[in-house]
Amino acid sequence: MKFELTNGKHKISDLEYLNDLRKVANHLKKNSLKMRDYCKENGALYSVNGVTRRFGNWTTILEKAGLKGEDSLKGVKYGEKEIKEEVLLADLVRVSTELNKPNISCSDYDRLGKYTVVTMGDRFGSWNKAKEKAKLKITKKADNSDEDLFNNILELWTLLGRQPKFGEVVSPNSKYHGATYARRFGSWKGALEAFVEYINNKEETIVAEEANTELIPVTTLKATKPKKEVKRKRTTRNINLRLRFNVLQRDNFKCKKCGRAPATNSKIVLHVDHIKPWSKGGETVIENLQSLCSKCNLGKSNLE
Repeated sequence: MKFELTNGKHKISDLEYLNDLRKVANHLKKNSLKMRDYCKENGALYSVNGVTRRFGNWTTILEKAGLKGEDSLKGVKYGEKEIKEEVLLADLVRVSTELNKPNISCSDYDRLGKYTVVTMGDRFGSWNKAKEKAKLKITKKADNSDEDLFNNILELWTLLGRQPKFGEVVSPNSKYHGATYARRFGSWKGALEAFVEYINNKEETIVAEEANTELIPVTTLKATKPKKEVKRKRTTRNINLRLRFNVLQRDNFKCKKCGRAPATNSKIVLHVDHIKPWSKGGETVIENLQSLCSKCNLGKSNLE
């Protein structure tokens, strides 16, 4: 069965977005709204990034919602394309100074910055280019493979029990920031589409490794002739990313024995395990795999 992404954002209407902006402004007792004020702490249901993707820019959003922009102390309106570069760079330097950390991360800035990592990337071309222009230290770019990034998506998906959203791709639950995926795949949606394409790729099927080749005695029809041995290839013991995702997704990201899940208890760790042990002839195929929490998996191992 081919796996497909859910497309939750299309379920949100323009009116729902605009009403949410009005609700936040009303909560703040204002008829205006800054980007930084549209946040969960003030009751926002959605993200600035999601709203701006829908309407294009902050100024257009405010106009459609019947709200006004606000002026900063320097007389610059808060809006994704209207903030002066020097204001954005000064905020990067401020966060770096507060943390006494010349190589601030995306997570650092998301936590303490007035704007967003996405805004920095849009304005300067990338997060590292923004830091370079602010004369901050640039951490050496890790040479992460697509599979490293896909494994991280799988871990986050397992933790949440559903398709992750851009705003959830942050530390400590994610090894990489959403901006890392945006740089590699163009956007978070593009990263999810690439992940699903990878999962659904049937060309790279599980192949037997030569190291797993076994010599199996085979009896011939004539009893007078001696038995001969033939080689039969088995599936590899390793459970690859595709199989792990398909098993976890089939089992609803829950332990098949106790029903516990990371989505309801973050301390739960799920494993994908062979039902019939590989060492006893069990194959690495979806029918012989199951999702087990670490506790149930340990108990199963103790019984074998």
